[in-house]
Amino acid sequence: MDLNEQGILLPAPLRVFDCSANEIISFKLIRSEKDLNEKNEFGPEFTHQIFGENERIFGYKNLKVDIYCLSSSLNFYLNIDYDEKINPKKYNQFKADDLVESLNQWIPLSTTTNLDLFLSKLKNENEYLPFGEQILTYELKGEKKSLSYSINRVNQNFCDDKKFVEWYSRLETFLVFFIDAASTIDKDDPNWVIYLLYQQYQNDNGQICYAPIGFITVYLYYAYPEKRRPRVSQVLILPPYQRKGHGRRLLTAIYNDLRKDSRVQDITAEDPSDEFVALRDLVSLELCHKYLPDLFSKESILKTNRLTKEMIEKARDICKLTKQEIRRVYEICFLQSININDEEQMKIFRLLVKQRLYEPLQFDKRRRLQLADPTLEALATNPEKRKKYLSTQYEYVLEHYENILRAFDKYKD
Repeated sequence: MDLNEQGILLPAPLRVFDCSANEIISFKLIRSEKDLNEKNEFGPEFTHQIFGENERIFGYKNLKVDIYCLSSSLNFYLNIDYDEKINPKKYNQFKADDLVESLNQWIPLSTTTNLDLFLSKLKNENEYLPFGEQILTYELKGEKKSLSYSINRVNQNFCDDKKFVEWYSRLETFLVFFIDAASTIDKDDPNWVIYLLYQQYQNDNGQICYAPIGFITVYLYYAYPEKRRPRVSQVLILPPYQRKGHGRRLLTAIYNDLRKDSRVQDITAEDPSDEFVALRDLVSLELCHKYLPDLFSKESILKTNRLTKEMIEKARDICKLTKQEIRRVYEICFLQSININDEEQMKIFRLLVKQRLYEPLQFDKRRRLQLADPTLEALATNPEKRKKYLSTQYEYVLEHYENILRAFDKYKD
C-alpha cells in the first residue's frame, strides 16, 4: 500500500505520523537575518509531483519543513524538523518516506542544510544584477515604501550564459510548488524567451539589490510562411507579491514588446489556467481600448452592434490577439457599453455569448464527424443537456466579465 496515496486509511495509532505536505512546508524569502523571525512565510499550492497525488507525507510526528531562499542569488536552505520518526520494528515494518530523496529531485543541488553557511551568502546579494535587457520600469501606487520594479527580457540563445542558466534553474524551483503539472524548460532550445520581473531594494548595508519576484516564459513558434506565433508557457508571480497588479504589468509589457515585431502573427497561451484567462482578458481589453479606441469604444460598439472584420484584423495586427480572444474582448466591450438593466440589450449579449459557447458543440452533419470529446458530443446531440449547459456557462461568463470590468475600472488611469 502506498501510504502517501492512502494516508487516510492508516490505523489510528499511525495517523499521528501522517500529514499534508502543503500544510507543513513553508517558504521564506530572505533579504536580512531579521527576516528569519518575521511572519512572512508562505506555503505551497501543489506538492503532488513530489509526494504523490494526495500530497501527503508519512512517517514523521509534528513534521515541519522550512525552505529559505536568498532573494537575489536564489540560494536555498532546507531544514527538516520533527518530534519523532516512525520505528519500523515497532509498527509492523511501516517505514517513513525519504523526504530528502523526494525533495532533492526538485530543489537545487547547491541547497544547504547549514544555516550559518546560508546566511554568510547574504553579503554577496548585491552582486546579482538583473539579467537581460530592461524593457520597462514602474512603481505601484499606494505602497508604503517607494519601491521600484523593472521588467527584463532575456533573449534567445541564453544557454551560453552559464551564470544565468544556473541562477534561472534555481528560480525554476518554485514552479513545481506553485504551478500544476509544472516542468522546466529546455535551456538548450534557442526558441525560449524569458521575461523577468525584479523588485529593487536596499540591503542592511544600504546597497542596492534586485530580487526576482516573478517571470513568464514564451516559446517562439514558427508560423508559415515567415511569421512567428509566440506562446506564453509558464506564468508565476511569487505569492508575497500576488494580487498587487504585477501580473498585469508583466503580461502587458510582453504584449507591448512582441507587438513591435512585424513577424509576430499573434500571441497564444499553453493550457491557460482560469487565473491566466482572467489576466489575459483584462490585458487584452486594455490593449484594445488603448490602441484601437475608435473600434472598441462604447459609441463604436453600439453603432456597429457586431464584431466586424476590421476589428478582427486590426486587433490581431496591432494588439496581436488571437481571433478567439478578440471575440471575448468584443463581448466584454459590449457588456461594458450596454445598460445591464435593459432586458433587450442583455438578451442580445446573452445570445452573443451563447453562440460562441455553442460552436465547439457543433459537428459536421453532412460528414457526420464526431466530436473528439464524448462529453461534448453528448451535449451536441441532447437538446435538454445542451440548453442547461449553455445556461450554466453563460452565468459563469457573465460573472467572469463583470470581474474583468471591475478590474479594468480599478486600473484605469
